[in-house]
Amino acid sequence: MLKVVVGLVRKQGLDHEAFREHWLTEHVPLAEAIPRLERYTTSLPRAPEESRYDGFAQLYFADEAALETALASEAVERTGADLANFADTEAGFQTVVEETVHVE
Repeated sequence: MLKVVVGLVRKQGLDHEAFREHWLTEHVPLAEAIPRLERYTTSLPRAPEESRYDGFAQLYFADEAALETALASEAVERTGADLANFADTEAGFQTVVEETVHVE
């Protein structure tokens, strides 16, 4: 299982509630349309004023072929373009990892 982990920082001038609202109501539906996406989770910090990041997303793919299909899709283009509407794309991070489950 491959996972794309994304750390999001809200766009300057946007309060945490507006960030959360756009992310969960506008951005998530775009991400849900990504082909071959097996699982998608979002996480918000319990104390956002104390956190370096305003949210985290995890996108799961079965294998490298599934990830490559997703990355080449129009859905990923739309999702990526929407990030600039609520997130500081320079301040956040994105990385691809292999997940190993130790406790289920």
